[in-house]
Amino acid sequence: MYIIEKQQLRYDNILSYRTRVEESALLRLLSHISTALDALELEQRGGIVFTIDEKFKTPHTTILGVELLIPVDRKFESSSHYVYKSCFRLENAVMSKFNGNICGLGVFAAELCSYVGSSDFKPITDVYYLVRSISDDDCVMDLYLGTSGNIL
Repeated sequence: MYIIEKQQLRYDNILSYRTRVEESALLRLLSHISTALDALELEQRGGIVFTIDEKFKTPHTTILGVELLIPVDRKFESSSHYVYKSCFRLENAVMSKFNGNICGLGVFAAELCSYVGSSDFKPITDVYYLVRSISDDDCVMDLYLGTSGNIL
């Protein structure tokens, strides 16, 4: 695993959308975003960032609670379906690049968290995933884990 320290990720004018999705349908949801933005008359201005804040395993599937953060071209009015955030900023993060089948993403994220836990870093965020490309069940994503810059 190749890891880069002291990274940052910053976007202005963010559409925040929280939902639950079956793990197997996550890439389809991410691919569908551009169509949904067209309906809102918004234009995407960077890669989609998401985080997983819930994970429910059932006998047949895994359901993820996700927040999608999509940089758009302008400010808009929030609704019950999505929220406007003026800025997203993640600083002093540890970053690693994932390239492969979406099924391996969870294990890769766990390895990143394990690296941070075994080093002198103190994690202060969940893992944030920056979508670089999607092709069928394969994807390229940058994983960011925010860490404290404090030395106490």
